[in-house]
Amino acid sequence: MSDQTIATGLCPGGRLRMERLLRVLEAKRIDPTHMTTHTFPFDDMERAFEVADKKLEDVVKVLITF
Repeated sequence: MSDQTIATGLCPGGRLRMERLLRVLEAKRIDPTHMTTHTFPFDDMERAFEVADKKLEDVVKVLITF
């Protein structure tokens, strides 16, 4: 994937908030699949980011599968 560029932004709180969220996920305290409205295969990653970025098709969360 060295030819791919992925630009992201963190929510307010940045790294600390993201670390806390990952600990909650690792402990299986929440199931994020309930928030997933769109699932895309890895090969369709560009479309997944477009849907998420432009908030198309009533998107809540996009999941990219490997």
